[in-house]
Amino acid sequence: MSLLNSLKKRLTNQFLSVIVYEEQCNIKQKVIKNSKMIHKEEFNFDIKSQDELGGKVINFVNELQSKYDNTYIALFLNTLGQGLIPGCDESDLEKFHIDKNGVKSICKEGRFLMYATHIDIKWADNLFKKTGLDFIFSPFLVLDHLIKKEMKKDNFNKNIRVLYLLNSKNSLTIMIQQDSRVLYGAFFSKIKEDNLLYTDYEDELADSEEIDELDLDNIDELGMEDILETASQSDSVNTLLDGNITLSSEDEKIIKYINSSLKEFYSNNLYEGDFICTSKIYDDASMGEGVIKYIENELLLNCSIDNINVSDAILDLSIKEALDIDV
Repeated sequence: MSLLNSLKKRLTNQFLSVIVYEEQCNIKQKVIKNSKMIHKEEFNFDIKSQDELGGKVINFVNELQSKYDNTYIALFLNTLGQGLIPGCDESDLEKFHIDKNGVKSICKEGRFLMYATHIDIKWADNLFKKTGLDFIFSPFLVLDHLIKKEMKKDNFNKNIRVLYLLNSKNSLTIMIQQDSRVLYGAFFSKIKEDNLLYTDYEDELADSEEIDELDLDNIDELGMEDILETASQSDSVNTLLDGNITLSSEDEKIIKYINSSLKEFYSNNLYEGDFICTSKIYDDASMGEGVIKYIENELLLNCSIDNINVSDAILDLSIKEALDIDV
């Protein structure tokens, strides 16, 4: 531990987590002294658009900053132009049809490469130009933070592949891992259909060849053919569920995103698409029962759910980054 970090921990430090939605801004405040929390509070503001915080929010943030000498502001990046690839070789971005000159990428522990467009980074900087911004946290980093907590549990099985989902108010983040090895990642907006960097794999397959014609080597004996066939259905998923469960439009969208991700993972030779055994949902937005039933009954995956708060995860990451402590 450095002398500087040791001194920082003795001071009063304020951390602000900010999540910007289409017409709302969520701010969560956490104040720490001597590595212990002394205050925590949450605030919500209506805003005109995702591109403008407005004077009320800016003045509020600056007022909070004026109360403490040490304030760290962190943004949860929930914009479309971002993604993840396994490994940390920037040259691999081209294999995934990502223009490496158009994105900023960050390697996480040699395990995976997160990227976001320069446009999204500039958007964040402009949004906070009157308040300052210390950290921008990718949803993949948040999900990875939650997965690491899971890996510390005694019953964690490092020998199986897991489909991890982070469900937030306006986005869905997907990662597939075996132990700490990241095999796949995708980010989807539940508000907007178009994604600047992600081609809808479902549509791409529909225009090329049927899923059962793909060369999947010997994975049929693991039941993969049935899973992929389920994932490729074009009819309404309502017909696959119990008649007593009604899917919302958001539920259907989430199922579509899960299906397209699984199809890409299993059929694209860029990924090590071996059998996924189970799924884990980190839920910050009340995942619909229909989605859970679909994962369990149609994709044949065991499913467990943890109710989490994305703002709290952002605060934890900020404190770790600034003070090198876990709280």
